[in-house]
Amino acid sequence: MESVDTDRLVEDHKNLVYHLIHRTVRDRTAHEEIFQEVFLNVLESLPRFEGRSKLSTWVASIAVHTCYKFIQRAKKQERFEAFGDWLEGRPEPGVLSDLQENLERSDARRRLELHLGEVAPKYALPVTLYFFEGMSYQEIAEILQIPLGTVKSHLFRGLRELRKRVEGGEDEPLLG
Repeated sequence: MESVDTDRLVEDHKNLVYHLIHRTVRDRTAHEEIFQEVFLNVLESLPRFEGRSKLSTWVASIAVHTCYKFIQRAKKQERFEAFGDWLEGRPEPGVLSDLQENLERSDARRRLELHLGEVAPKYALPVTLYFFEGMSYQEIAEILQIPLGTVKSHLFRGLRELRKRVEGGEDEPLLG
């Protein structure tokens, strides 16, 4: 890759990296450290970027692997947080104001994030990447370095487990 504006690189990808860190590592005090480490790894690896994938996919892959390394160093089994409001409950009758609607969605999202935090990381991360980051199955497979069929399977299992938790049937949690 030719000359790169590092400020622009960080600016263009900071939200993606922050979301992946936030959803991967529960230790909030470590987020800034991991964020910096991700971009140090990106800048260090930039000369080896061959352009076979989108730059955002490549950066996301580095972010995910940096988070995995942090978790291994800390020797903790962490859960990934996040999702969206696709499982949001049935809408109340009547027309809601935009503010009411946003507040309800925000509350539903927080509740879903709590439930997704209880789902095994290998199932929660594909759910996060697909629904929140809008990534394709192929991009998720590249980021997580797993086969396409495994991405689909983990996404299905993650959604199934999340639905059980949201509906209150926490039978056998997937501990991944």
